[in-house]
Amino acid sequence: MRFKLSVFVMIVVLLGLIFGCAAPQAPAGTQEPSASQQVVDKTPIKIGFISALATPYGKGGKAALEISIEEINKAGGIMGRPIELLVEDWKREVPLAVAAYKKLVMSDGCILVITEGTEGTIACREEAVKLFNDYPHLQFCTWTAGEAPMVVWKDPQKYKFLFRVYPRTGDSWDPKANSISLWKDIIGTKKLALVIEEIGWTEDYVKGVPDIGYPPIKEHFEKNGIQVVYFSMSSINEKMFLPFFEKIAASGADTIYWITGYTDTVTMVKQWADSAAKDIDLTTQSGAISYAAFWDMTGGAALGAVSTWPEAKIPFTPKSIPFLQALNAKGAGLTTETYGTCDGPYILKAAIEKAGGTKDINKLISALETVEVQNAFWIWKFDKNHEPYKGSPYLPTICGQFQGKDKYIAVFDEGVRKLANPNDKFIRVKELRAAAGK
Repeated sequence: MRFKLSVFVMIVVLLGLIFGCAAPQAPAGTQEPSASQQVVDKTPIKIGFISALATPYGKGGKAALEISIEEINKAGGIMGRPIELLVEDWKREVPLAVAAYKKLVMSDGCILVITEGTEGTIACREEAVKLFNDYPHLQFCTWTAGEAPMVVWKDPQKYKFLFRVYPRTGDSWDPKANSISLWKDIIGTKKLALVIEEIGWTEDYVKGVPDIGYPPIKEHFEKNGIQVVYFSMSSINEKMFLPFFEKIAASGADTIYWITGYTDTVTMVKQWADSAAKDIDLTTQSGAISYAAFWDMTGGAALGAVSTWPEAKIPFTPKSIPFLQALNAKGAGLTTETYGTCDGPYILKAAIEKAGGTKDINKLISALETVEVQNAFWIWKFDKNHEPYKGSPYLPTICGQFQGKDKYIAVFDEGVRKLANPNDKFIRVKELRAAAGK
C-alpha cells in the first residue's frame, strides 16, 4: 500500500513539473504580430552632394537632385524610407571638398556622396578609402575627367565604392562612342583649330590616357585625317578671346574645337561672332553654352555654335521634357553632369531595393554592378570598371547646334537627332549667317 502511494505521489509531482514548465499561453483574444505589423524603418536615407554651387554644374546638379528626390519621396521613398539631401559647396577649393566629404560621411551618415569636379573627386576618393571600413558608403562622381574614377579597374577592391554617373572624358577617343564622326561626317572638318582650357580635367586631352592607349586629342584628330592647323591653351579666367580668333582665322582652319568647362563661353561666343573667325564653325565641350538660354545670354551671337550635351528637347522617356521644365522652373539649366544627378537617386533606389536595404554595403555594391535603370534619359548600366555602358539604348554622345532663337537642336549622334528633331540637321555657320543676313 505504501509502495502504491509513493508511486502515485511521484506521478503527481512529475505532472506538476511538466505543466509548471510549459510556456504561458497568450491571453484570450491576442495574436502574435504579423509581418505587416513589424516595425518599419523610417529613418532617412541620406545623400550628400559636393559641388561648386556658383557654377552651372553646381546649380543644375543641386536642382536635379531636388527634383528626383522629391519625386521618390512622394512615391513612398526607398523601401518606405525618405531620402534626405545634404549639400556642400567646395568652391573649387580641394581642402573644402575633403572637409565636406568627411562631414557628410562621418557626422551626417550619408550612404552616398555625389562629387563634382575632377580635382575635388580625386581628393574625396582618397579620403573615402581611409573612411570606408569604419564608415561604409558609396561615392558617385559627375563632371570628372578620365583619371578620377578609372582607378577601379586598377584596384577594384580598394575603390569598389566608386561609380561614375557621367560620360567620361575617354569617350572622346572611345571607338564605341565614335565622337570623331561629329567633325568628320557631320561638320565635314578638314582643318581644325584646337583650343583647350588649362585646368585639371583637361589634362587627359593634352597628355592622352596612356593606361588605355588613348593619345593626346591633337594626335587623335590627326590620326583620323583631320589636320590641326592651330593649337593653344587658354586660361579659365580669360576674357579677351579676339587674339585667339584672329590667329585662328589666319591659320586657314574651317572648324574650331574649344574644349571648355569653366571658360566664360558667353564672352567668348560674343567675340567669335564679331571676329575674323565668325564664319568658321565653332564647337565646344560644355558649360553655360549647354543651356538653351545661352541664345538670349549672348543676344543671338550663338547662331551656329555647337556644344556637347545641349539642353535640347530629346524625349528619351516620357519624363525627359517634364524634367527639363522642372529644372528651368528652378532657375537652372541642363549641362553634362545634370543627367547623372537627375538619375542618380533612382540608380541608388534600384540598388537598395535589390540588396534588400542599406545595412550590407557589399550587397549594395553588387546590386549597383548589375541593375539597369532608366528614369528621365537613357538606360544606366555599369560595366566591371563601374563606368556607364555606352551606345543606344545606353549612354549616347549628344551634340547640339543653335540654329535660331528657340531652336537648339540635336545634331549628333544620329539616333538622338532622329529622336529629337528628325527633320533638322547640322548647318554650317556661314550658311546660317547668310540666311539671317549677318
